[in-house]
Amino acid sequence: MQKNKTKEVTVEEVAEVEEVKGTDGEGVKTPPPNVPTAMEILLAKVAELERKDAENEKKLKMLYDVADKGRVFNYENSSVEKKPFKVKLSEFRNGIIVGWRTIKDELVRHPTTGLLIGEAQEYELLLLGTDGETTKTSVNGYPAFSSARYDNRVEAEVQGKKEDYQGNVSYDVKLNDGRVISLDARFLN
Repeated sequence: MQKNKTKEVTVEEVAEVEEVKGTDGEGVKTPPPNVPTAMEILLAKVAELERKDAENEKKLKMLYDVADKGRVFNYENSSVEKKPFKVKLSEFRNGIIVGWRTIKDELVRHPTTGLLIGEAQEYELLLLGTDGETTKTSVNGYPAFSSARYDNRVEAEVQGKKEDYQGNVSYDVKLNDGRVISLDARFLN
């Protein structure tokens, strides 16, 4: 069985075929004998590309079969686009909470029995305003503090991470209005 061999044809030869002005009596262009038509050239190119594609598929399958799976996994994961790291920040009184501390945390006992009946707590919140200034405000009681931290949340994108020589981690966070602030890891989420 003999394969049909096609001659490699250049773009100039295709243009030459189209310029030939032979007529068969009705004004139709006819190429000279032994010159392939543009359709034959395209079919030959497609057949060659399909053959090369099948050959490449076989080689690729062989390479995946003999490859170290760990290295393939690492390569595929390194070329994947990383998703941005998102965090949640708390909004309170037209500002974003960037820090807090406990000012007072006292146990309240019954004066006659001495049994624990509650706690008196006060928290100081640091709020970053839209003008870039940080203000302090305080809230009384843990329910008010929890409400300030968790009632109104906004999502922000982490731009970078820093760690000092003592191991304290802080993040550069991009706010919705485009500002980038540095926050301690304790005050995120």
